[in-house]
Amino acid sequence: MALNCEEKLTAAIQKDCDNKPKGGMETNVVIYNYDDIDKANTTFSGSNDLIITNLATNASTTGYLLDGIKQVNMASFELIKNEEGFDKYRHLFAGVILAPSAANKKRMDEIASGGRYVIIIEKIWKGASQADAFEILGYDAGLVISSVVWSTKESDGVIKFEIASEEGREEPKMPYNILETNYATTKIAFDGLFATA
Repeated sequence: MALNCEEKLTAAIQKDCDNKPKGGMETNVVIYNYDDIDKANTTFSGSNDLIITNLATNASTTGYLLDGIKQVNMASFELIKNEEGFDKYRHLFAGVILAPSAANKKRMDEIASGGRYVIIIEKIWKGASQADAFEILGYDAGLVISSVVWSTKESDGVIKFEIASEEGREEPKMPYNILETNYATTKIAFDGLFATA
């Protein structure tokens, strides 16, 4: 990286005809409390600082499953230009609670109480050797609730919500990929909610 933090392009940006892009994400999502991520022991690839090679979590913590169907959940990021500092990225996750039960409303109330979260997703497009399947939103600054909407007249009465980067506390990078050795190993960690004993 250059002394003034402006990196130079170092390689070609190529298409992959064997792995053509496709939108969407797999149905299930892992929500992790931001404070339960062990950043001191999380490791990154030596060749690409956007790849987490081991997502470490604090002892006796777990992520929490958000069950989905079809393409009801969505993740995105966008560049936020800043004239008085470094440009950053706004990460956003739009989710759906498919059963508006009292128990699920309590979970939503917990999220809406002011905490910070990271969201871990599995994309439908997984790239060569499935190395690009998993991404984490909000790793550096955490995401906060930005909207919760429920109506008996819309969308079969499900609860829709958005968790996003807080204004002024956006992320310094795009969402990180997570690749712990290979797809199979990362998938086991994802299905296990990145829990630690």
